[in-house]
Amino acid sequence: MANKVIMSNFEKKDFVTPLQNNLIKVLEKDGPITRRELVKVLKIPRTTIYDNLLKLQRRKLIEKFSRNNGRRGRPLVFWRIKE
Repeated sequence: MANKVIMSNFEKKDFVTPLQNNLIKVLEKDGPITRRELVKVLKIPRTTIYDNLLKLQRRKLIEKFSRNNGRRGRPLVFWRIKE
């Protein structure tokens, strides 16, 4: 039993992958940003970025919102740090 490690002070939300950490840093620095812009900045495939954005959203660390710019078609979807 001496080798047993007790980690009672840690929560799951304290552990993020390096990619998720980079996503959070970019969102903090550049503010609301689209997935397309995140792909350009981080040079990572869009599906990988999207999967990790969803994981961070489920943990309530970030949120998405859309803006309609008055044109036809789908509105732009932005991601930001949850306040």
